Amino acid sequence: MKETDLYMPVKTYFEDRGFLVRSEVRDIDVVAVKENLLVGIELKKGLTVELLIQGTLRQKTCDLVYLAVPKPKRVVKDRTFMNLLYMLKRLELGLLYVDMEKEEAVEVLEPSLYDLQKGKRSSLKEKVRILKETEKRSVDGNKGGSRGKKLLTAYREDALRAAALIRVKGHISPKDLKERGLKGTLLSKNYYQWFEKVGHGKYTLKSTDAVEKSYESLLLGFIAEYEKESSLQKEPVEMDN
Repeated sequence: MKETDLYMPVKTYFEDRGFLVRSEVRDIDVVAVKENLLVGIELKKGLTVELLIQGTLRQKTCDLVYLAVPKPKRVVKDRTFMNLLYMLKRLELGLLYVDMEKEEAVEVLEPSLYDLQKGKRSSLKEKVRILKETEKRSVDGNKGGSRGKKLLTAYREDALRAAALIRVKGHISPKDLKERGLKGTLLSKNYYQWFEKVGHGKYTLKSTDAVEKSYESLLLGFIAEYEKESSLQKEPVEMDN
């Protein structure tokens, strides 16, 4: 298939809507004009970075810009597809799928102005969650770009702190966690299945290796922190004569 195979379906699409259509006008693959509205259409065999660049360059002179690509054999409206549409919306670019079998173009996304501030307002709750999660993490226990791995979240860090405190004290209560700014419900919810109730309001670790080995270094760091805290509490207070 050649890019020129996309032309006739795109031409027909705009002509059916009353546009005057011409091809290869001053480096633009296709130009459609109607009542002084100038629409530029760039044709490509796939949605590439090069095509996105071309589209944004055409916005310098065209009122509206579409990108036209062959329709995928299977259109799945999954997260990847929705993210693609979001990116095109942000760039204020339209998208046409050309069905090569039916020889027709279909509008997937109409180009329109994107209100960035409105988009940010609608995502304000997520911004708050990101800020809260970032501020609650006392250590940077992940590597940026990690995929398919367990991540050290603020909640997991709190659970590790609870496990470390148990390793120091033997058993703890929700009150012990609250005194250290942690949620007491960590123990009863037991999301990671690390803890075991051993009495009224008392919890311990299910086993000495309940916490995954991958967190051992962090766990030891928290243990050292709580051991230091414990030793300071035990030191006698010197009285002035």
